[in-house]
Amino acid sequence: MDFVDEKVLISLISVGVGWLLAQGTSLAKDLWGAQKLKRGLLHELEDIKEQLHRVVILYARQLQIYALNGIEPSASIPIYNMFFKQYYKDVFSRLNRDQRRSYQLIHASLDTLNKKNEDFAKFTGEIYKDLKDSKDDIALQRAVGLWGDEVTVLYMTAKEILWHVDYHLKNKRNPALDLMGPMHKSYLKFA
Repeated sequence: MDFVDEKVLISLISVGVGWLLAQGTSLAKDLWGAQKLKRGLLHELEDIKEQLHRVVILYARQLQIYALNGIEPSASIPIYNMFFKQYYKDVFSRLNRDQRRSYQLIHASLDTLNKKNEDFAKFTGEIYKDLKDSKDDIALQRAVGLWGDEVTVLYMTAKEILWHVDYHLKNKRNPALDLMGPMHKSYLKFA
């Protein structure tokens, strides 16, 4: 009987150790996958930051044209955030509250910028087509004023998103969006 009890005990221990190893492997795999997704979100923010710099330069150029009382019939291409849209739900539970709020603010703002830019491209195309050969100075001045207002809004929106992206990248672990604290003071200096 002792020999059989030993075999049963060894079998039970083997099953227990195997189960523990499987759980450990599964946990390690989950943690590694979450870290990989977190890094992916940060890499995408770095890409977005570079693209926002390009957009800000384009709008700055358009503001110069507006200052000269002109209109440029072009608009920025959208800034895509496909990784966020695809994988954010998978890493959501592994982020702290401040990280989630920051990502959501950045990407919602980016979607808004892309939509505003799409509307701006249509608006610019319409007024340019309607007024490019016009002799009506009042209509031209009004169109330039409206166009300049839109460019100003787009420029400020892009700069604001750029600030938030930069802030998040500098404070990866805790991009707290405090009100009346150090982050807010930094933002006020920017604005």
